[in-house]
Amino acid sequence: MIRFWRSGQTKNGKFLDGVRFAKEVAEYINAKYAPVSVQVYTELFGDLNTIYWYADYKDLATIESINAQLLADQGYWAIVSKGTEWFIEGSFHDTLTRSV
Repeated sequence: MIRFWRSGQTKNGKFLDGVRFAKEVAEYINAKYAPVSVQVYTELFGDLNTIYWYADYKDLATIESINAQLLADQGYWAIVSKGTEWFIEGSFHDTLTRSV
């Protein structure tokens, strides 16, 4: 099992807009790329302006396949382009982990 994490920090005063945006991205991917299941999380303590997306994949090949499809998906990019309104440029961080 491979877990993909993406985190990003919202601009001051834009947290709720960022959460709505994050959920919109997740809903789009989940509807179009099933059985992918992207979940959205926020911190309860610490940096409260950080939003996380998590998705579990069977293996690296599956991630590569989905990413290739997303790169060519104009609907996905139309949604993602709106994120600049609510997130701090350069704050996104991606991580891949595997279960042991």
